[in-house]
Amino acid sequence: MNEIVKEYGAGLYALAHESGDEDEILEETRVLAPLFERAYTRLLVNPDIPKSERVRLAGEAVDGRVHPYLANFVKLMVERNLATELPGCFAEYENLWCAENRVIRVRCESAVALDDGQKARLAERLEARTGSRVRIEYAVDPSLLGGMRLFYDNRQIDDTVKNRLAEIAGRLSGANV
Repeated sequence: MNEIVKEYGAGLYALAHESGDEDEILEETRVLAPLFERAYTRLLVNPDIPKSERVRLAGEAVDGRVHPYLANFVKLMVERNLATELPGCFAEYENLWCAENRVIRVRCESAVALDDGQKARLAERLEARTGSRVRIEYAVDPSLLGGMRLFYDNRQIDDTVKNRLAEIAGRLSGANV
């Protein structure tokens, strides 16, 4: 992560923390992050469009829809030609929020979508195992065939059918027959 992202993300978090609005702004950054990827961001950094117009366009997208601190942050980043750094700043903000609130982010990949009961049991087990609250992002990957793969705290737990078949194939290829 570059220094601009760290500095600006930390600045936004400090401001939100000081006012007690960090949870609200966190949720809003999650909603906004996809907006500032690719096409819209290219518009906001296009040198053929006057800077004042780019800031106005960003303001139209966020003013009255998100917390005023976040709206001003977005417009500031556009004004400073740093709109491409917004997703990184939002990620840094979330990192700081998670550290402050003892929350571990987990990515769960499974062959099929998990139902609410399975999600609750998974969260319960992970919280017991880590001693922290967890925030889980779910993704479906049919190529896993069955089971699930978890990523958190620089760890990977792979309990998928695909992985087990690969392990068996590895053992068989090394066996003398």
